Amino acid sequence: MTGCHEARPLLPARAEELTPLQAQARANHVMACSRCAAEAAAYSRLGHALAVLGGLEADPPDGTLERLLVAIGRRRVADPRVVVAAGSAGALVATIVVAHALRQRSRRHLGGHLERVGPWPLYLMGFGPRPGAFANPGQ
Repeated sequence: MTGCHEARPLLPARAEELTPLQAQARANHVMACSRCAAEAAAYSRLGHALAVLGGLEADPPDGTLERLLVAIGRRRVADPRVVVAAGSAGALVATIVVAHALRQRSRRHLGGHLERVGPWPLYLMGFGPRPGAFANPGQ
């Protein structure tokens, strides 16, 4: 029997993203655990809602493009450092979002093995302490 700790990383995955063994372990656990069953159902509803939204096409109201172009034309930045800072902040946010998405994808594909690896990718990129830097040797 799989416990919640082992099953939780499998809950957001779609069936085609899991191996047959992972899919069976998730199904068995969800049948026995109402908390994980509710979480799996929430992920399923979210996936269906995103699929519906992905197929929608909406036209913006008339004049939207013109209003945006006028608003952009009015906006003047006195200090070019502000533009550089804003661009850097945007790049940082985009990097964090992509890194998080890749980490979630890796967790799904590795079946939860990434938790044992720890924060090594961030350490290698210079964004954190070396793994185990804060570990308590007495425990």
